Amino acid sequence: MQRILLASLLLVSVSACGYRPDPEDLIHIVDSPADVRVCQNLGEVSPVISTTPGFGSATDSMKEAVVALGGTHLYLQQTAHDWSLVRGIAYRCGPGVVETETVIRTKG
Repeated sequence: MQRILLASLLLVSVSACGYRPDPEDLIHIVDSPADVRVCQNLGEVSPVISTTPGFGSATDSMKEAVVALGGTHLYLQQTAHDWSLVRGIAYRCGPGVVETETVIRTKG
């Protein structure tokens, strides 16, 4: 009985280690600037594009570009009131991200 239990646990633990997601699958897609407000902006990954049918392949391309830039999040910025047009922007969020602040000094 113990042998069967041990063999079952061994098989379950080995199968749990077999899945590795693609880097693109780990990209978080967000549509609110609040979701990336404390993240590092890495740049645009698409021009303004239409969200009509076929948008899935455009999203895949944007996610690949985010991965290439070392990003973690794809922010879809609304450029039309009805969400028919968006722009993709890559961000890196999480530990180790330093928010950049601009200090303006006046002569005084």
